[in-house]
Amino acid sequence: MRREIIMKWNCRWLCLIAFAWLGSACAVGPTSVQTSGQTSNPTLEQTGVPSYEEMSSWTRSFLNQVLGGEEMPKGVNRWDCVPAAGRSHVVLMHGTFSSTMYSFGALAPRLANQGYCVYAQDFGSHEPGVLFKATRGVDTSAREVSDFIDEVLQKTGSQKVDLIGHSQGGLLGFYYLKKLGGSKKVNRFVALAPSLRGTQIAKTPNRNDVSYCLACADQHPQSELIKDLHNTPVAMNGVKYSIVATNKDLVVVPVDSQFLREPGVQNILLQDYYPNNRSSHSGILYDEESLNLILKTLEGKTETLARTIQ
Repeated sequence: MRREIIMKWNCRWLCLIAFAWLGSACAVGPTSVQTSGQTSNPTLEQTGVPSYEEMSSWTRSFLNQVLGGEEMPKGVNRWDCVPAAGRSHVVLMHGTFSSTMYSFGALAPRLANQGYCVYAQDFGSHEPGVLFKATRGVDTSAREVSDFIDEVLQKTGSQKVDLIGHSQGGLLGFYYLKKLGGSKKVNRFVALAPSLRGTQIAKTPNRNDVSYCLACADQHPQSELIKDLHNTPVAMNGVKYSIVATNKDLVVVPVDSQFLREPGVQNILLQDYYPNNRSSHSGILYDEESLNLILKTLEGKTETLARTIQ
């Protein structure tokens, strides 16, 4: 019975969510990657690291996983990886109804091509093999990610990692750092379009009403998880926080709710750097300008340039 419910849910939501993601992935403005499959990656001679294929769109990433069986983007989970000088070990966290492949088909290889050691796992699935993941409770998914980060630290010998989370992955990162002791294991956290205070498109804060997607209820502005997270300051000492948002976001709304006005938090609006950029909620993951901004943020190069959002 449980498997039948999950299969029915997959069929019911497949078209709706796929079209929403595909539409937003297309609406990324003139600087989005327009190649047939692979972006113009730096060469091994230029960077001293291998050149990993970057997906040109969410559509290509989706097809590579669903039809091609590719579980992870190129360059991810190389356990013998040694970061280049000035680089770090980076853990990626995808969003609701997504996967590492769908979300980070461009960013993950881009990071690897720049000398970062990149790690990720899909999380939050009710059943193995479902197309759209991260539907279990945010707290449950956060524990999965916490265990994975411990594995990365143990296998690599690193003392800390950097985190990048998109959408629910951003909320999950804030939850992990504050509630699960993650601040002792993380140097920098970059949250991309995070559902930090939930979103107004969520229908109910009651998990019992949406058993197929507990994370959807958790991302309601009045959910117990959101209220508990914000009952005291969210940002933890010792972690460098950056939030990158786009004013074209129609998923995590209002957009202003994505920002955190606390000491030690850098709030960045994409259009402050690129005024004509039209990247949407998921479009920022495949847009050349936003990818450039994400890398600069991870490097700490935006800290003296970003507008302080009051």
